[in-house]
Amino acid sequence: MPGDGYRILLDCRRRSEILRSKGFTFERIVDVFALYHDVSPLKLHRYAHGLTGAEVVAAYNDLDPAGTAALRESRLYVFEAWPEGERRPSARALAIFSVIYQTSARRLITEHAYGTYSTPDRDLIDRADHRHLEPHRALRASGSAAPRVSMEPEAVRVSGTAQVPASVDCAALLRALGSEEADVKRRDLLFELALALGGAPALVLLRHLSPSEKDRLTAVVRTCSRIDAQAVVVIEKLTARCRLLDDDFGPGAVLPIVDSQRDLVADLLRREVLLPTLRERLIKTYGELSQVSGYLHHDLLDYTGARLSYQDALVAAHQTSDPTLITYLHILLSRMAASQGQMGHALDHGFAAQGWARKSPSDLVRSVQAMELARVLAHNHDVRDSEHALARSVRLAQQTPGEADPPYLYWWTASQVQSCASDCLLGWGRLNDAIASAEKTLAARTTPKLLRGQTLLQYADALTRKREVSGAVEKIRQAARLTSVHSSARLVDSVWQARARLQPWAGNRHVRDLDEELRRLAR
Repeated sequence: MPGDGYRILLDCRRRSEILRSKGFTFERIVDVFALYHDVSPLKLHRYAHGLTGAEVVAAYNDLDPAGTAALRESRLYVFEAWPEGERRPSARALAIFSVIYQTSARRLITEHAYGTYSTPDRDLIDRADHRHLEPHRALRASGSAAPRVSMEPEAVRVSGTAQVPASVDCAALLRALGSEEADVKRRDLLFELALALGGAPALVLLRHLSPSEKDRLTAVVRTCSRIDAQAVVVIEKLTARCRLLDDDFGPGAVLPIVDSQRDLVADLLRREVLLPTLRERLIKTYGELSQVSGYLHHDLLDYTGARLSYQDALVAAHQTSDPTLITYLHILLSRMAASQGQMGHALDHGFAAQGWARKSPSDLVRSVQAMELARVLAHNHDVRDSEHALARSVRLAQQTPGEADPPYLYWWTASQVQSCASDCLLGWGRLNDAIASAEKTLAARTTPKLLRGQTLLQYADALTRKREVSGAVEKIRQAARLTSVHSSARLVDSVWQARARLQPWAGNRHVRDLDEELRRLAR
């Protein structure tokens, strides 16, 4: 490294250590350094961490899962100089750098550079988010204490409640479109579609449509085209993609998209004269979107909003005589009641789901139903029936998925089954088995962020009961850091509940350190 460059690095390292001691995140330090150093975001992140090029190269080569990276120091400097340099970093390289710098890959490049990548590469860049590794990352608080509302019927939801993006959001959308689409006419079309579907976050959704599908959807939004089978297919495709977005971006970003799309479908059902088959498909789509909306509202601890959305979904599911969706909705209502401590309501919905599951052709939904009932029974201290339900769920989950199994149960994986089993084992008091089960879930590389956080807290619960305080603290700390990359208020709430269980050891050094970190994260 040249002398001047090394002096700059040493100065940045010193300043970074001072700012870190004051609770600054690396991202905030990068923003500060950007005021003084006219270099690429990739280089600014290295300055913020105070790393030499050789140290970054060594970490990069260690992290490459294929073991074939062989990044050289000279190539790193070329990446950092791009676009003035001769070669830009690949999307895969940015994903690895995001681990080293404990940030999102999106922050390692400029808006202009982002627009030069292909759609698959932009998806990879968007998904590469490792801010949970940042120990100073802010723990998203759920606002005031989570309301413990009743399950009494509330007012019927009024359609058309999706929020219109504010002017600042429109400006952000226009900036994003500058990177997304070079053609001015196509950019205008995307702007109109994105506004109709919740703003800038909807661009991630629209990328998965072909140009002809975007044209067809635009005609639907503008109400200048009658709804045909192809238009319904596009809407169904978007609905399926909405579910996948939550895994990567969390409910805070996805809920506006889902509710906007739900309002669009409700408007189509109200204004259009449709063939019976198309109307039934749109009603089914509306029911599925309402189910997703209910789940996202619950994940944000908005129990009233979740209840209203689930009610809409139940009406649609009964209207289309869909026992599988009805079963699934009672499962989710049981889960929501259990999370509020309303075990009687949880059992009511659990047994309702069991009855509807008998009418469903899907073995997969029966597996989910049996597992949810097993969890409720376990925490209601009915060990024998819980064990029977768990065994049935595991047996059904091992069967090969069939045509009768709905695509929206894609999330019911081996990791999910294992994590739910850990929850049952905790309810039965079999702490060592619960720990072993949780370790299997955490060992799976494909475990989604939210599931990983929930499993870490189950692990912490078992360790707390075993009075292994330092181990419990570490699991809670890891779960808390995940809140920076997933906007689940339920996860935040669960972190604080896990800390509350450590109150008998409040004077312990490990617990005091955890409290200090949680205070920093909550700022």
